[in-house]
Amino acid sequence: MRFRLVLLLGLAVAVAGCTNVKQVPDTAAVRTAIDTQNEELVGCWADGEYECVAAAFAEDGWQLMPNAQAQAGTDGIQRFWQQAFGWGKWDVSLETSVLEQSGPLAVERGKYTIRFTADAAAPPSRPSSQDRGNYVAHWRLDSDGRWRMAAQALVSEVPARVVAVPQGTLPPPQEIR
Repeated sequence: MRFRLVLLLGLAVAVAGCTNVKQVPDTAAVRTAIDTQNEELVGCWADGEYECVAAAFAEDGWQLMPNAQAQAGTDGIQRFWQQAFGWGKWDVSLETSVLEQSGPLAVERGKYTIRFTADAAAPPSRPSSQDRGNYVAHWRLDSDGRWRMAAQALVSEVPARVVAVPQGTLPPPQEIR
């Protein structure tokens, strides 16, 4: 009987040690880690450090900035910001409203502002501008123990600038099925 109890206890310890569930810090620790990541990201934008911006994302991460094409992967995000930082100065703020965590995943919602000051290298289609809106970020605890964004989407509250397009230059609308 005692042998069975020892065997059963040993088996339980072995199974618990083989689990693939990551040990995740408590909610307060996750909030602190993500707030720290956001502060670092805002600093990266202010300092024009494109490698630093890309490092906030998982390798397969997506960034969806207002009025821009989606950037996929850290290489794509880094190329986008390398070009964008060459156009002028970016001042970005992020304010978390809600952060919900479940195991190694977290979802953050908040408010953002972006102030872009164009310099002489900016294309004519990219004048100085200001934007504000809401954002959602999907965070993932990576294998190195660092929280990184799997996706970040910023949704503007500022009405889009309407540009007149000459008749006949746009393709006809496609039917959605």
